[in-house]
Amino acid sequence: MTNEEYDKLIKKHIVENNIIVNTTIAFVSGGLIGVLAEVLTNGFIKLFNCNISDAYLLTFSFFVVIGSILTGLGFFDKVLSICKCGLIVPSTGFANTMTSSAMDTRGEGFVKGIGGSIFKLTGSIILYGVIFGIIFGFIRSII
Repeated sequence: MTNEEYDKLIKKHIVENNIIVNTTIAFVSGGLIGVLAEVLTNGFIKLFNCNISDAYLLTFSFFVVIGSILTGLGFFDKVLSICKCGLIVPSTGFANTMTSSAMDTRGEGFVKGIGGSIFKLTGSIILYGVIFGIIFGFIRSII
């Protein structure tokens, strides 16, 4: 097989992505998730009569639980293919990464498998989140 024949074969199987369409879908789906988060936050404030910081925590926890459930049931990747990267807001992306890491090693048991690898991919997210939180907190306290 020559290089030209190989290139024709590859081009036949590669799907061209439309950047404008994908960006629009990600923008709209991310915006809808943001609207859902605001509705949930306001609902938690009214339903549980809590302050706004507790409502934000409940909203974040809600998205982590939903992202983990969708990943565990195998629906997250299907929804992600529709919503594009608009679904990978920090909470759902964090939950997907954490749950998929745990699912990959669940056969090794709870301690060495799930417990030992649940934060394998999300550890860097936590580490740099804490580091930059400290840095920006320090900068804000100076200014």
